[in-house]
Amino acid sequence: MPGLPTTQLPTSRPTHGTTADEFAAAFGEPLSAVLDLSTWRPGVDLLREYARIEEEVARAVEFESGQVGRVREHVFPKLPFAPGAPPEAGVYRVPAGEIAATHSGLLFNGGVACADGTHQHHDTLALTIHQVGVCLVGYLGNQGSWSTRLFRRDLRESHGDPVEETFRLLEARGRREALNRMDGGDGLTDIARRAVMSFAEASVLLDHATARWRLGHGTPAPHELLAGAGNPDVTITAVRLLRRLIDGHRRFVYVASEPKDRLYLTVGQALRPLEYAIVGTLGERIQDRFVNNLTFGGRPAVDDTWDGVRLPPAKWVTRFRDEVASEVLAGVYRASRLAPPQVFYCHRAHYRTAARIAIADSVLQPDRGFPLLIDLADRACRDVYGGGSLTEMANTAYAKCAPPFRYQSERANRPA
Repeated sequence: MPGLPTTQLPTSRPTHGTTADEFAAAFGEPLSAVLDLSTWRPGVDLLREYARIEEEVARAVEFESGQVGRVREHVFPKLPFAPGAPPEAGVYRVPAGEIAATHSGLLFNGGVACADGTHQHHDTLALTIHQVGVCLVGYLGNQGSWSTRLFRRDLRESHGDPVEETFRLLEARGRREALNRMDGGDGLTDIARRAVMSFAEASVLLDHATARWRLGHGTPAPHELLAGAGNPDVTITAVRLLRRLIDGHRRFVYVASEPKDRLYLTVGQALRPLEYAIVGTLGERIQDRFVNNLTFGGRPAVDDTWDGVRLPPAKWVTRFRDEVASEVLAGVYRASRLAPPQVFYCHRAHYRTAARIAIADSVLQPDRGFPLLIDLADRACRDVYGGGSLTEMANTAYAKCAPPFRYQSERANRPA
């Protein structure tokens, strides 16, 4: 359209290429055969598919069983002597009696509190609403819930040229992600969706829970929280909070639901039920590449002194990694034979109790092998803040505020 400014489309994330040989090695058949639909079968032959799936699973189990034996024999004894391994590195087993004692002495009497959060958004051209909610639960009941809403307005009252204002809006929206897409390009969206929620979860655990032990979801120091979406105030405030949790409270355990580290998962697959392994530290998982690529916009508006010494935001992350995160052990455990391994984090001063809490809570879900308290906190959040409540409230407000639609028939518009 003449006169319409060129809109910059959101750029996609870079992807790593896969060669035909790599595809064939991974899937056991050439890519050209997969793309040839003449090799596909019409419809669904369930009997044939069941047989094929069983055959593939049997091969995988046979291979995995052999690999498990090799890992237990050759890798486990070397964990304490690996370069950079913490003094606590190694494989441990929790006796069944300690599981029962942890149930009665810590979990079921309210000695452990768990916080988890949820994020919802309602996105329109004129207004985007972010709702962040966090719930705190224990086995004695729900201990509270907190929420906030952020309102991002692209359309604002303006006394300038409405045409120029519309062009500006089109360009701005073109640089943001598509409607109802939360996968990149917008620092404010990242703060609302990830950094703010992670901060709220840690803050609720530290400042609102009264239980002696705290159970969290994910990692104690997620990258999005340390990066602060490029905002120095978020990074400094978050590091100060995490320092109080890790250095101050110490009695915590975090369990990640979607670990991607193949080293930890390989070690975990070789574990037997009620076993756990300490492999490394949280500090070593905050890589130099991440720290060196941090960029921040503007100067801090919050107190930027660490023990009386002023530090730039990137130095806050570096010092946190070297002095605080290095005290957090990273390990993996397995709660039952059917369950996958789970990655966990805890302070080195209490790692034995932390591992017992994680495993004891996870054996309550033998098929999933994941802490039941985290799932309860997640369900509480979805019950309180989930569903379509935000959308329903927004739609009701729009219906109430919209001007009435006046309809006149063609007959009524004709001159008398």
